[in-house]
Amino acid sequence: MKKSLLFGLLIFLLITNAIFIGTTVLYKTKIDKQVFKVYSFEGEGTDIRISNGLVIISPNKHTVYGGEIQYLGKSQEKLQSYSETIYVDKKVEKDIVLSNAASFEGDTGITISGEFLLNKGVGEISSGKLFSEDDINIIKDNLYFSLDYETVDGQRRNSTVKLKVNEFNMDEIK
Repeated sequence: MKKSLLFGLLIFLLITNAIFIGTTVLYKTKIDKQVFKVYSFEGEGTDIRISNGLVIISPNKHTVYGGEIQYLGKSQEKLQSYSETIYVDKKVEKDIVLSNAASFEGDTGITISGEFLLNKGVGEISSGKLFSEDDINIIKDNLYFSLDYETVDGQRRNSTVKLKVNEFNMDEIK
């Protein structure tokens, strides 16, 4: 009786260990195959500079940190409203990734350089899927930042910057 009980316990331990080792190896293989991509971006136009932007692509979440904006222009126009947009230009259409807007009451507005000294951050967004596979494949050459603004005297202006995108090699980091 003791031999059969000991033999049954040994078989039970062998089976549970085999299951444990198998699931651990399977889980480790699954984690190693997951693709993480990290891109940094920056750009400069005649009036604005974008720096320290990040795009993080993981299997379950896409995140965009818009970076910081700096106004380089000489003009000290008074803003009535403005919008900041990061988008992927697909030549036929623009896929907006991140967009923020602000407006000011009254007719005094705020100077454009003063606004971006106070609000340097472009913003951030994260979601399960911000980019399609096609977007991820073309992001290096087709990511743009656009600043559209209206002055207190009703003039509309735009400044668009093509962003320089660099991919971090995550295989070297592992």
